[in-house]
Amino acid sequence: MAVDSGPGPLYVVVFRRAWALDAKPDMTDIVADEIALVAPTMDALIWHGRWPLVGNLAPELDRVPFPAYRITVGAADRWFVETFDHARRRLPNPGELEKLTNPTSFAPIRLQKAIRAINGLEPWDPTWDELTYASVLARCIVV
Repeated sequence: MAVDSGPGPLYVVVFRRAWALDAKPDMTDIVADEIALVAPTMDALIWHGRWPLVGNLAPELDRVPFPAYRITVGAADRWFVETFDHARRRLPNPGELEKLTNPTSFAPIRLQKAIRAINGLEPWDPTWDELTYASVLARCIVV
């Protein structure tokens, strides 16, 4: 489910349960499921029909983790903590920079492989750990 489509990449949450391609689940059943993966990505696989649209429902944003990021401003060693929506920033507290990531976007095919892995269709790659709900939730701090 795409939950944010602002000026940057799509912000997508992937729910745990996999549905058969011919299934017609109710959207409320889909979004009531556990969130498994969260990632900013591009719409290439939607655009080319690999990720078909199954419905439209306003997301429950209180369930979606929006991480803070570490950024530099002015100089390579002048770090700040910034909100997901880039609306606020502040100087980091001790230990925060190590916990946060730089703003990034994940290739749709990388997200697709992680989706396949959570459904047992291919081995899990540890580089996908940062896409997990728990990992993103750990990067949600007050800015």
